[in-house]
Amino acid sequence: MVLFVISACALLAAGGLTAVALADDRPTPASTTAGRPSPTAVESGTRAAGLPLCLVGSWLVVEEVSMVKFYTDQPPLPMTSAGLTYEFRPDGTGTARPDGVVLHGTFRGNELRVVGRGTYDFTWSATDKAVTYIARTRSDVTWTFYDQRGELSTQPLEVDPGQNEVDDYTCQSTRFVESNASGYRSTMSRTNGFGVYG
Repeated sequence: MVLFVISACALLAAGGLTAVALADDRPTPASTTAGRPSPTAVESGTRAAGLPLCLVGSWLVVEEVSMVKFYTDQPPLPMTSAGLTYEFRPDGTGTARPDGVVLHGTFRGNELRVVGRGTYDFTWSATDKAVTYIARTRSDVTWTFYDQRGELSTQPLEVDPGQNEVDDYTCQSTRFVESNASGYRSTMSRTNGFGVYG
């Protein structure tokens, strides 16, 4: 700073100006910020809470009980299965693979089977206690129904933009259990197929 003042004085003296003129021409401190915008406080940003990390990843169903409408003139029947896989991605999308999964049940002493083929995509959200399947967004899944007489029918699993199924759940690192009031219950084990989260 001292060198700058000395250099400025020498320059002004060479131009025939007096020290008084230098003092008079100096800008006041207030003018050093002239024309600059006043600083404003930045609003603190808020971010929506992310989906529970425990659910994010790949899961294999090791035991499941589903209530299945097998016969049109009978109420839903409990059927058990295993082997279905799920991917829950952190962006709220997911994929289920019932391909080759077989549901087993009985009716009046006769064995019933429902065999799955294909995969479907879904969207989801969750709190720390409930998972919501918001919509089924894509599906090429079919379910084929068999009883003691053989194959009865094959039905597609349709896209469902208004699915909105809410299940209670617990998740502890490598174990994910969900259920709902209809009688559905599923126990899953974490796999390393898609991400590994705690």
